[in-house]
Amino acid sequence: MNLVDFIADNKSAIAEEWIKFAQKNILLTKQMNREDIKDHVIQILDRIIYDMRSSQSDVEQKIKSQGNKVLNMAETQAANDHGEQRLDAGFDFMQLSAEFRALRASVLRLWAKEARADNWETDFYEMIRFNEAVDEIWMISLTRFQEKLNESKNLFLGILGHDLRNPISTIKGAHSLLKLSENLSEKGKKTLAYTEVSVDRMTSLINNLLELTELRLGKGMSFQKVPIDLVELSQNIIHEHELAYPQIEFVLSFDDDIHGNWDRLRLSQMMNNLITNAVKHGSSTGTVQITLRNYERHAEFAVHNNGSHIPQEVLQKIFKERFTSGNKNELKENSYGLGLLIVKEIVEGHQGEIHVESTPQTGTTFIITLPKE
Repeated sequence: MNLVDFIADNKSAIAEEWIKFAQKNILLTKQMNREDIKDHVIQILDRIIYDMRSSQSDVEQKIKSQGNKVLNMAETQAANDHGEQRLDAGFDFMQLSAEFRALRASVLRLWAKEARADNWETDFYEMIRFNEAVDEIWMISLTRFQEKLNESKNLFLGILGHDLRNPISTIKGAHSLLKLSENLSEKGKKTLAYTEVSVDRMTSLINNLLELTELRLGKGMSFQKVPIDLVELSQNIIHEHELAYPQIEFVLSFDDDIHGNWDRLRLSQMMNNLITNAVKHGSSTGTVQITLRNYERHAEFAVHNNGSHIPQEVLQKIFKERFTSGNKNELKENSYGLGLLIVKEIVEGHQGEIHVESTPQTGTTFIITLPKE
């Protein structure tokens, strides 16, 4: 009997082998009933049978073996559902993969034991088709498993961010009441000033976390463009940082009359992130330079610090992922964190550009180009 017919005639026996393997080797299945362990194995076997009985040219086989075959929803449904179910059940990547390795081994072992004819030329071709079908379904399940895992993580981060806002609001309210007290000593006033900076930074981190989570969940970043005076907005942002970081000198140089249509909230968020990064990665008592330039169709916003430079290999991924620099200053901050990912989204949302210049001799400069319209 050829392999595909054997699978079609013995789906129940193969499913039983699937269940036995899981019960013996995957601890989580001790708490699952047989139907949950069995899950979509019958549908997966039907998909393998369909694939093996379908005609396939050499070109199609090559495309399939490289993982580039375009599949419709019906062809991926069982594998996607299985990947989701196993994630919900608490499986990890290795346990999900072990199931497919066991399925392959079980089918070939049962076939060889009970029904394989001694025709190696035909058998070899059938095994190739079978292995291709298993690998394809395996990868579909793993892909959906990872997608669902990422969705779950992002949803958790979103819920965490929202839940953290309530205690932060309570702290800020209590802080505002304490500031009204007339009995505060100088030391008490100084302590309140430090805590205010910390609460503001925590609020900024939570906001960045929520922004990034929404982007990963596919909600995107909304923009409401209005006429803005870039110099005035920058001066207000810098004044806030002067209060928060009195040990830092902020130097602003600008051209006159820099106006454009931008999102005020997003631009403020972008400036805050870049200036805060410049403070954290520069000298703890150094200078942060902010430069505004006016051009016919665009404006330029640049932030410079004289801290440790960013290595070239890090520059390649600075807006793609969280990374840690080697610069550990007295502010105890050495991670660029989520802020730059948000900056990138804001700049791209304005159809602008961002690039970084960083050398040991000159320090680091982030340069933002923003179209005026």
